Amino acid sequence: MRQLDRRPFVFAIILFLLAWLLGFPMRAQSAPLGDVECTLIQDAVSGQTLHRDGVCDQRFSPASTGLIK
Repeated sequence: MRQLDRRPFVFAIILFLLAWLLGFPMRAQSAPLGDVECTLIQDAVSGQTLHRDGVCDQRFSPASTGLIK
């Protein structure tokens, strides 16, 4: 049997682990739940705001959206 040169595999594993370890602290952090509170209920037809509570003047990505009919 031919013996494979192990250096490229070891080098690739070291590079992968190094990239993973250096990228670990840069992962996305979610905002604390106490900072993101907005409840907004609007009429689907007219667009009129029926209920507004919390900090709704800042943009956040939605945690949950739904359609109520």
